[in-house]
Amino acid sequence: MQTILIPGLIFFALMTLYNLKKATSEETSYLPAIFGLLMFASTLLILLGQSLIGSFGFIIILLLALFYSKTISDMRMKQFMKGMEGIETTSSLALKDILNLRFWGVYALTKGPRKAAIGCSLFQTGFMLFIFVVMTLFSDISLNMLVLVPAAIVIFVMGWYEYESIFRKYSEQRAMKSSTEQEHP
Repeated sequence: MQTILIPGLIFFALMTLYNLKKATSEETSYLPAIFGLLMFASTLLILLGQSLIGSFGFIIILLLALFYSKTISDMRMKQFMKGMEGIETTSSLALKDILNLRFWGVYALTKGPRKAAIGCSLFQTGFMLFIFVVMTLFSDISLNMLVLVPAAIVIFVMGWYEYESIFRKYSEQRAMKSSTEQEHP
């Protein structure tokens, strides 16, 4: 169990520091840093043998995430929209850029938001399944199809829903900007 908790601690600590730095430098919300700190603290408590308190911390995180889901969704939308600024429809799609948000933005503009959302979500789901399989290789946790299939479905559907709204909004903004530029040359 420790083999999975220690990398988790390192990950949550790094994400907390990254989100804290980003929040202070860009003057954005501290909410992601707070969630990272809570995840770090809960994981640390479980590692130190305080499973009940650590599990209670995870429940608090879940409740906070549900309570702030609209705020978190709006923050992610702003980050994605900012990341896709300046994309041109003439940009070429190269498979080596599949990890880049700009790739999916160009794909959304050329093939449509729904296809881009499905592709991005499939890629994300495949990546997460790969991580789950690697975790099982280096830990004493065993995952079977009863765990992996529902997890894959949930990851795919949640990603598809979120990405479709992002790519649809981005496509609509680009269409409005394009029509405005045509009206006022």
